[in-house]
Amino acid sequence: MRRLAQASLLELARSVRRPCYDRAELRVGMAHIGVGAFHRCHQAEFTDDMLEARFGPWGVVGINLYPPVLAELLAPQDHLYSRTLRQGERAETRIVGSILHTVDVLDAATTDEATRVLASPSLHVVTMTVTEKGYGLVPASGALDMDNPQLRADLRGPSPPRTLLGLLALAMERRRTANAPPLTMVSCDNVPSNGTLLRSALIAFAAARSAPLARWIEESVAFPCSMVDRIVPAATREDIDRIAVDIGVIDEAAVVGEPFRQWVIEDRFAGDRPLWELAGAQLARDAKPYETIKMRVLNAAQSTLSHLGAIVGHEFSFEAAHDPVLLGLTRRMLQTETVSTLPTVEGMGVEAYIKSSLERIANSAIRHRCHQIGTDGSQKIVQRIVNPLRERLVAGQSAPLLTLAVAGWMAYVLSGAQRFGHRWDPSDPWAETVIAMGEECREDFSALARAVLGVRTIFGSDLATAPFVAAVGAHLRGLLDGDAAAYLAGLAGDK
Repeated sequence: MRRLAQASLLELARSVRRPCYDRAELRVGMAHIGVGAFHRCHQAEFTDDMLEARFGPWGVVGINLYPPVLAELLAPQDHLYSRTLRQGERAETRIVGSILHTVDVLDAATTDEATRVLASPSLHVVTMTVTEKGYGLVPASGALDMDNPQLRADLRGPSPPRTLLGLLALAMERRRTANAPPLTMVSCDNVPSNGTLLRSALIAFAAARSAPLARWIEESVAFPCSMVDRIVPAATREDIDRIAVDIGVIDEAAVVGEPFRQWVIEDRFAGDRPLWELAGAQLARDAKPYETIKMRVLNAAQSTLSHLGAIVGHEFSFEAAHDPVLLGLTRRMLQTETVSTLPTVEGMGVEAYIKSSLERIANSAIRHRCHQIGTDGSQKIVQRIVNPLRERLVAGQSAPLLTLAVAGWMAYVLSGAQRFGHRWDPSDPWAETVIAMGEECREDFSALARAVLGVRTIFGSDLATAPFVAAVGAHLRGLLDGDAAAYLAGLAGDK
């Protein structure tokens, strides 16, 4: 079977939708940093739809700082790939062609070409999905993480850069020198006020190297916030093989997602912009309310179900969402605690959004592993769980289930300790530190809770109060020192 490429499009099954525009006429208009599964299933698809609705100079140059290596993944396919949406037994596949095939996709760690493209005067917009960890920030405060060795190395100025901020600062220096036109950077990651945060982080990083560069970025670059939403698990070998049978060619870059998608972007661009609204994106004055609801409902439910789901033995998040105990606890958390911390958004009813979010996670055709969602949990739980919990405590309101969700993350990471059976090796920047605390505290779960809550990078300095420590410690004992499923069932029975 041949591999997907421009020359093999005619061999595709008739049911597969192909790009309805001339890819040979695409020109560089924007770049995307972080061409992983989510981008290929979300922003690139929106761009593909936009180009079909109204063709324009908006070809995308793909740039990656970290694996997957794009030169190996997409280049042999002329930067084409398939996107399959699944809901139950239904599936629909299309080929996406918005990533330019006339310009190589770029791996920034191995070439200076990425910096050159980002500095190009023809480039008007840069979007990015580099995950929460990719910004090099302290989760609790949003400040630059100066303990990050790669960030410190990029501040010294080596080339090629190792971090997002290093890459952007170098490219902006070249744009400044070349007197390039204004640029817009659109963060598409699940971080609070992502555009504002990216702006402050990049300016702070640039200022540490060049005050004139920092001033130029302030004056010449726009940073609209955005909210993106679609559940996209990492494609498995089984997915790739199944899609090959369905479409008639091999696609090593295939992505699989749910039908639902949403993109809200603040209408604050420095110059020319893609007309993403033609594809259904929503331009808004302020994206923060949408972002807050999504992170505190959908993303918080994903994290809670996946951390607790892994602990009780579920492999996939949809299995956890079908577990009546876990589903009941998570739904109750959202409906009785989180809801009081959510803003009001016209056309986005909270109760309906909670219901649809839980139904989406329960989609058995989307096989999102609990451990995948649990990756880098320390970078996610602040905005998803800790901040709404903190708001309730400050308001004098109880938050027992948000407290359980915080303990769920801790117990998930601590399950990597020998003391607790070394059930897995959690992938998290704070795993080694938290696991060491678990080995040291032994039988004293209150001391363990106090130690982990003392990680100010994650929890700040206000949560290590005696009542909260005791509550977290009790949950850790129940989740780690006995039958976790029975413990959670007991909590589910407490109304």
